[in-house]
Amino acid sequence: MKPFLFWRTDWLLGFDEIDQQHIHLAGLLNRLFNVLGSDSTGANRELHQLLIELVETTRRHFHDEEAFMQPSGYPQLREHHREHALLLAELQEFIREIEEGRRHFTLQTLIALKHWQIDHVLNSDMAFADFVRQSAATTKDRSAWVTVAYEWRPVEGVKHSPVGRDTDAAGLNMRQTNASQRK
Repeated sequence: MKPFLFWRTDWLLGFDEIDQQHIHLAGLLNRLFNVLGSDSTGANRELHQLLIELVETTRRHFHDEEAFMQPSGYPQLREHHREHALLLAELQEFIREIEEGRRHFTLQTLIALKHWQIDHVLNSDMAFADFVRQSAATTKDRSAWVTVAYEWRPVEGVKHSPVGRDTDAAGLNMRQTNASQRK
C-alpha cells in the first residue's frame, strides 16, 4: 500500500532527535491511514489506540523540541510553544469527541493533521533551524552547532519520496555533533 505521507529528506532540520521524532509522527499518520482504510473488526479499537499514541507522542515531542530550543535563546520560543499548546488541545478535544460518539475519524481529519505537520516543520521548525545555523555562523564558537555525517537507518512505516539521492525506503538519520568530536 502506498504511504499516506512520504517524508522528504529536505524536511530534515539537522537535529537527529527532533528529525527522528518528526519521522515517527509521520509513521503514526501512515498507520492511522492504513487503519482508516481497513475493514477489520478491530479497526475502531486500533484507531483509538493509535490516536492516543499520537497524542502522547506529540506531547513528548513538543516537550523535547521546546527543551532543545530553550538554551539557544530562540526569540520565537513563546510563539512556538503556543502553536504546540493549540494543536495538543485540539487533538485532545478531538479524541474526547470520538470517545463520546460526537465525532468520527475521517480522511479529511487525517489530511488536516498531515498538512499541519508538514506546515509546522517547514515553517516554524525550519525557522528555528535557520536561527541556529545563523547564530552559529555569527559566533566565534562555530562548533556549537555543526551538522555532520549522514547515516542510514530504517524507520518503520515511513517511506521517503524520491528527492535527490534519497530514494531508499529507509529513514535518513542526520546526527548533530560538536565539531571537536569529528577529529
